[in-house]
Amino acid sequence: MTTSFELPHAAIPVRGRTTAHCAESAAAVTALLLAGVVTGGTVMVREPLPLDDDAARALRAAVASTGAYVVASADGLTATTRATAGELPPFRCTVPADVLPLYAVAAARAADDCVLSCTDSAATEWLPVLRQIGITARGAGTAIVVSPGIQETAVVVVAHGGDVRVVLTALLAALIRPGTRIVDTAPLDAALPGFLDCWNRLLAADEYLLPGSALVPSDYTARTVRTDAPEPTS
Repeated sequence: MTTSFELPHAAIPVRGRTTAHCAESAAAVTALLLAGVVTGGTVMVREPLPLDDDAARALRAAVASTGAYVVASADGLTATTRATAGELPPFRCTVPADVLPLYAVAAARAADDCVLSCTDSAATEWLPVLRQIGITARGAGTAIVVSPGIQETAVVVVAHGGDVRVVLTALLAALIRPGTRIVDTAPLDAALPGFLDCWNRLLAADEYLLPGSALVPSDYTARTVRTDAPEPTS
């Protein structure tokens, strides 16, 4: 009997702050930010990001292409959905192959077809993985077209083939489709030690964040109390 590992589902929008110390890749940072976008929440990845300036700018632009509100500040990079009914607007984007399947999960949350292409290879190479996960996609030249929705099945067991990008994509898809299972998380554990714990803490955080700020309401209250406190007397 083949064993498998059930990936966490987001019962509520993902809202929280996380650090990038365990996310030393653009794909991992993208997955963290899109966790907020696809669930209707807000995620901040704190500075310092494990990306150079050009990569960080490209990541901000790509996440914003989904219709998300993206804010870069001294505290970190925040992505929050603009959607009010659980659907993203249809979008087009051209991204590196390493992150394209993550944007395909976001595209499955859109109200209509989305067109995705790669900066460094043919996007169609990802079609077998996307179909395995339950995303409806077809080739369009070197691009792919993703249709709304993820197939509802009792159990989906994803075979990652040793590719950490497939594990990250399955993690993101599992947030919006309960019952997603994977054979194991070995590639993730090897390439990004601690990432799964980071992911689970983010899902449990449920913090109300203002875009661009690392503070939650209780932090503002604490600051006000300290500011209003009387000066000590001698």
